[in-house]
Amino acid sequence: MEKADILKVIEDRIAEMGWTIAGASEAAVGNRTLISNMRRERHGMPSLENLSKLAQVLNLELYFGLPRQPCSNTDSDQDDQKPLADYHEIRRYDAQLSAGPGANGDNTQPLAPVAFRSDWLAREGLIADRCMVVTVKGDSMEPRLMDGDLVLIDRRMQDLRDGHIYAFIDVTGDARIKRIEWLADQLLLLSDNPDYPTEARTERDGDGFRILGRVVWHGHSWTDKRSKHRRMADTARTSRNKAILQNRWY
Repeated sequence: MEKADILKVIEDRIAEMGWTIAGASEAAVGNRTLISNMRRERHGMPSLENLSKLAQVLNLELYFGLPRQPCSNTDSDQDDQKPLADYHEIRRYDAQLSAGPGANGDNTQPLAPVAFRSDWLAREGLIADRCMVVTVKGDSMEPRLMDGDLVLIDRRMQDLRDGHIYAFIDVTGDARIKRIEWLADQLLLLSDNPDYPTEARTERDGDGFRILGRVVWHGHSWTDKRSKHRRMADTARTSRNKAILQNRWY
């Protein structure tokens, strides 16, 4: 294929996924000019390595070789398999990120992967093989994160930005999840649940403290497994609503 043909395939795919030229370039190779440079006549084709990275981000096939044999699957089989092309599988591990005092981070056996839509990953600037899914354990990050929630972690995002939630290995070797902020020369570990105190880490803790990545998505199932803190809040809200109704109608 000529450069113009390859560029058209790339641009059509970006438009289909609702993304931008600059965003796709940055997600693929870390800069925003890869595709825009292809548009310029004085620039040749990107390297095969960069094209491969771009194809992965856009869920396109990069093929070079002899003509392949026609697929022997029936049309119905092909129709059943087509939707799978719209998803990327994210690796999931049984390591539990403690939203409390800490959980040992040694239990990192892989589990069945979790599928995310390719177009959503593209819009969020996420790369499947640079992310992982793990489980929240504990209630210190309620109500944002519940015990048993799944969280998606972007392992590229290891530069701390105030107020974001990060997964990390603490100085004790425990895998944890907290909202993190800088204060002078201290790193503050904040819990969304007010029942838990703020913790601090200093420079002398640096060797044992390691960021795993930033939490970019979470999901949970609705169950009756709620913390005492949440049950009390729900009970108070129910009582307040009943009182409002009584005052309204009587």
